[in-house]
Amino acid sequence: MSFVIYDVETTGLNRRFDQILHFAAVRTDDKLAPTATLEVRSRLLPYVVPSPKALLLTGTSLEDATSSSRPSHYAMVCEIQRTLSGWSPALFLGYNSIRFDEEFL
Repeated sequence: MSFVIYDVETTGLNRRFDQILHFAAVRTDDKLAPTATLEVRSRLLPYVVPSPKALLLTGTSLEDATSSSRPSHYAMVCEIQRTLSGWSPALFLGYNSIRFDEEFL
């Protein structure tokens, strides 16, 4: 059985008004040895106003979050879906993931 440990960094706490800026995951074998990783960031959506506290907490500058070198939010979500589907079946784990991370995913 594989395990996938994941986390999201967002622009705030409200899933209706905020977005994921950074997603990271590690896939492990049954002995918890890493077998694959995924780390992807996205550009800030034009209608999202990020919480300054969230940017400070994640170490993300507004300039970095709006950089055209970052992929679009849609491209990031597609990459997450494609990768996690490829890693399945697996047991997905995360800290506070059911009450927070899953709401954004």
